[in-house]
Amino acid sequence: MNSSPPRSPKEDADSVTIGIILRPHGIRGEVVVEPLTDNETRFATLEDVRVVRPSGSSVRLKVTSMFPHKGRLVIQFEGIATIEDAETLRASELRIPVASLPSLPAGSYYHHELRGLDVRVESGDSIGTVTDLWETGATPVLVIHDAKARETLLPLVDAFIIEVDVKAGFMRVKASGTVRS
Repeated sequence: MNSSPPRSPKEDADSVTIGIILRPHGIRGEVVVEPLTDNETRFATLEDVRVVRPSGSSVRLKVTSMFPHKGRLVIQFEGIATIEDAETLRASELRIPVASLPSLPAGSYYHHELRGLDVRVESGDSIGTVTDLWETGATPVLVIHDAKARETLLPLVDAFIIEVDVKAGFMRVKASGTVRS
């Protein structure tokens, strides 16, 4: 069993990761993508995307076809025509510009906006800053580090989150939801 934490996208200030290429699909250059968005229309309107390889190199690719497959997506990119071409994209992130994200209703936030927020418990005491967000499947987990580099984990569920104020740079949480590792 693999005990390492889930892989977290390494986003930059100008883009957000919406999916991870898992592997080639078939022999014609298609790839299987794990979506990292709950916006069901995000991929339906996707025309091109920046593909960032694990090495950090990136390329902009045009989407030529896409279809759902077993809870994931199978995507064909222009210029990726063989299984060998598709293999070069394994573990790459699909990123779009932050500016292309739709506005959210008041009180809502995107996961990438949580990084850097000061995390405070009910009393107002800070327990650290959100440094990462693990997409674990059913429940994302916030990774929080304090000034002494101690790590605290917090499931991102309504039962533990009292308030999120992205503009003010903080979130309030119930102390009972935190697990210090």
